[in-house]
Amino acid sequence: MKFFKSVSNIIFMSIILVLSVALVSSVAVMREKENELETVRSRESEYQSRLSEKENENSGISSELEEIENQKKKLEDENARLKEEKEALSKEAEKQKAAASSAQAELKKKAEAQSAASSVRPAEPVKNKVCYLTFDDGPSKNTLKILEILKKYGAKATFFVVDTKDIGYVRNIYEAGHTVGLHSATHNYSKIYSSTDAFFSDLKKISDRVEGIIGVKPKVIRFPGGSSNLVSKSYCNGIMTRLSALVGEKGYSYFDWNVESGDADKTTASYTYIRNNVLSGAKNKNSACVLMHDSTAKTTTVQALPEIIEGLAKMGYRFEAITPETNGYHHKINN
Repeated sequence: MKFFKSVSNIIFMSIILVLSVALVSSVAVMREKENELETVRSRESEYQSRLSEKENENSGISSELEEIENQKKKLEDENARLKEEKEALSKEAEKQKAAASSAQAELKKKAEAQSAASSVRPAEPVKNKVCYLTFDDGPSKNTLKILEILKKYGAKATFFVVDTKDIGYVRNIYEAGHTVGLHSATHNYSKIYSSTDAFFSDLKKISDRVEGIIGVKPKVIRFPGGSSNLVSKSYCNGIMTRLSALVGEKGYSYFDWNVESGDADKTTASYTYIRNNVLSGAKNKNSACVLMHDSTAKTTTVQALPEIIEGLAKMGYRFEAITPETNGYHHKINN
């Protein structure tokens, strides 16, 4: 009986011991859990603190973003206003530029007209001792003879042509290296000097005629009677003043002369008269632009030409063809 009681005590004590150990373990676990819970609470508190800071920061950023948006809107409005002002200024600048260009063109036109009306290009070219032999009123049956003489002496010349029945000879003139200039189609003073339109209509006819033969549009001209003629006044007052300005605007250069051969003084003047006029007229000049004629009746001009060339060569002259850039030989305009 005592044995069983002893065993019971042992069992009881064992249970008590187990329970005690379990209790101690539970208390330890509970303390560990409390520590973990405290750590979690501490971290949660820290997180809440950080979250609060971030919310405050986000609130500040939102305010800054709102301010930036407001500034952006102001800048966009300002840019739109500046763009409108720029477009308005650009349009105004274009208007002023167009007005200035128009005014400049008008001033240039007036200056050219005044220059042509009141002044003379330099009487002498830059080159020394250059002679321009010029022949008006051709081509004619004399043209080929003139070309042969010029070839013999290696001289170049300028032919101011009209619309004759021998107009085809302009090809011979051009191919020989001489300048083909325009005189007029009709040489009819009453017609060509009746108005500026009439003059340029006539000039276009001879220009088209020549271009059709040689393939080149001539740019040098000589007014019938020269720019100083007074005959034109009988048909249109002031026309030479206007024409002398207008030809330049249309791309032409006009040329008068400073030595007269006198071959137009008579239908057929003597060759010695023609020769002597040229040689005496060219004497002591720096340059010479000699007026001669190439119409059918001017046979003595052909006869005098070799002695004219030889005499001028002895004076030191060389013979060149006129170009649009040649200087000088503008008379004083009288109408």
